[in-house]
Amino acid sequence: MADLRLLACFAHPDDEAFPVGGLLASNVAAGRRVRLVTTTLGEEGEIRRLELSCAVRALGLESHELLEYRDSGMAGWDANNHPRAYINANDDAVVERLVREIREFRPQVVLTFEPGGLYGHPDHIAISKHATQAFDLASDRGAFPEQLTNGLKPHAPQRLFYSARPKGFRLEWANKLRAAGEDFPLPSPEQLDHGNPPEEIHLTLDLSAHLETKMACILCHRTQVAASWPYHRVPREVAEWVMGREYYIRSRPDVSAGETVPEDIFDNISPD
Repeated sequence: MADLRLLACFAHPDDEAFPVGGLLASNVAAGRRVRLVTTTLGEEGEIRRLELSCAVRALGLESHELLEYRDSGMAGWDANNHPRAYINANDDAVVERLVREIREFRPQVVLTFEPGGLYGHPDHIAISKHATQAFDLASDRGAFPEQLTNGLKPHAPQRLFYSARPKGFRLEWANKLRAAGEDFPLPSPEQLDHGNPPEEIHLTLDLSAHLETKMACILCHRTQVAASWPYHRVPREVAEWVMGREYYIRSRPDVSAGETVPEDIFDNISPD
């Protein structure tokens, strides 16, 4: 299985943890090679760099790359205007870098955020756009041909998956935690609208077998985990229900009407 390769492309340190840590851990446990590309430092500099390195080790990833753009912040924040903010990066430059990653690592599967960025974060939306474009261009000899003069070859990944969450997930989580005795805040009206319509989601994966690994990865990101973080206090079945389930959309190839997407994202892919 060592020749099955997954390239995960995300925006911030901790993006590999909260939404997709279970899937990454399960593929590592299955013997697949997993590489992570993170486009920003999350703007706490060396602290976030160390946290990310800790998370990569906790998940057992083969390697990771940090592109070191600046966290753009949420829509409307002053950080949006910083000249080094990821959302202000040259699109072609980012896509070229991701195409190189694909041509060098030669993954069969690529993973990133769904186009809405889970909850509208501009950097999440940007990495979804850039990774999708790179997925489509990496096999094209006419795309960034200078890369091919240095020994790289075009490469066509077979599948592109998006990390997603179903609309209403924030309220479901809050109610589950409150029922377990946690004083967890209810989502704002704006947050209630976060997520994808359920019919757009192709996979709801139970990854609770990898919950300890995922939580260890999350806890590496100490600047992002509040002292009131509830998941180590609630009963395990509650933590499994909230943290052990992950949601995915298969973007490439298209899912035809009536098709069932296998839970194994590498299903029927032969090692090369």
